[in-house]
Amino acid sequence: MKKNLLFMFVALLGVFSFASCGDDDDNNPGTIPSGVEQAMQTQFPNATNIKWEKKGVYLVADFDEARLDKEAWFTRDGEWKMTETDYGKDLFYLPADVEKAFATGEYGTWTVADVKLYERGDKTFYLFEVEKTGQRDMELYYNIDGTVIKAVPDSDADITPDTVI
Repeated sequence: MKKNLLFMFVALLGVFSFASCGDDDDNNPGTIPSGVEQAMQTQFPNATNIKWEKKGVYLVADFDEARLDKEAWFTRDGEWKMTETDYGKDLFYLPADVEKAFATGEYGTWTVADVKLYERGDKTFYLFEVEKTGQRDMELYYNIDGTVIKAVPDSDADITPDTVI
C-alpha cells in the first residue's frame, strides 16, 4: 500500500512539474539578423539591457534608454517600424499641451495607470490608460499637440505598427 501511495505521489509530482513548464520558444526570435542589430544600434546608440523577442512578424528590442523602458519594432530586413516608450504613471515627460489636455479633459480626475508614447512612421501619439472606481477603465489617445484622437474602453490589446489609430 505504501509503495502504491509513494508511486502515485511521484507520478503526480512529475505531471505537475511538466505542466508548469511554459513554452517560451513562441516569442524566441532565434538569431537576430545583423541588419536588424545594426539598425537598432544606429537608431538607439545609448540603449542598454537590450533583449530581443518576436511579436508576430516583427523583431522587438526591449531596452532602457535615458531611464525609460522602450521597445523598438523592426522587420526582419532591419526596417524600423515603431518605438514604444513607457512613462509609467509619470506625467513629467509629457509636453505641456498633452498634460494640459488630459488635466482639463473629461478624464482629468481619473487615476493614471500608465502613459506610453508611440512613434511610428505614419503617426506619433500618446496613450493614457486611466481608471476610476466604479467605472470601466479607459484608453485615451492624444496627438503630440494635445488634441484628442479618441477615448475608448480599455481593451488590453497591444499596440503594434499595424494597429489602426
